[in-house]
Amino acid sequence: MKADKYLELAERYRVALETAKDAFSRHYLEAMERSYRTLAESEQALGKSGRFADVSDEQN
Repeated sequence: MKADKYLELAERYRVALETAKDAFSRHYLEAMERSYRTLAESEQALGKSGRFADVSDEQN
């Protein structure tokens, strides 16, 4: 999955968090939002490292 899709899912959980009524739901939604944002950041970092590796290979 692409980073933008993970960010889209994180945003959905953030919006849902605004309407959560109980502590359990808020905790769950916060955890899911954080998880999807972490996945997006990881995907972006992997993409950058892949491009860096490709450029390094071309220079050698």
